[in-house]
Amino acid sequence: MRWVSWALRDAKALDALMLGEEEAVLLGFDARRLVQRLLVVNTVMVAVATAMVGVIAFVGLVVPHVLRLIRSSSHGFLLPGSALLGALLMVVVDLAARLVVPPAELPIGIITAVVGAPLFLWILLRQQRQGGAGLHG
Repeated sequence: MRWVSWALRDAKALDALMLGEEEAVLLGFDARRLVQRLLVVNTVMVAVATAMVGVIAFVGLVVPHVLRLIRSSSHGFLLPGSALLGALLMVVVDLAARLVVPPAELPIGIITAVVGAPLFLWILLRQQRQGGAGLHG
């Protein structure tokens, strides 16, 4: 839980960093230190999530970008919103996995891949067409 609180603590700094490193420094943030710390925090969070749930952690790549498209790029919104929407999405996917092929259960990773991969590719292609630099816009 400590890792999540560290990520939430840096929401405003992340918003400043979206403007660029020079602008973040002008706003009073140590951009180099922030990037280094967040790389460690995010690496640990992704490693733990993947170790615990496997490849369905892929949902964590798609959900924040969907939220950006729907509402806002503010990290104060994205961090808790991603956790809530990701949890809701996994409940829906789990329900679908149990209902598609009764009495057996379809592996949940298949459903997340079928839904998540095309959505992720659509977001990536859409942002490249709009002149965005990858998935940050």
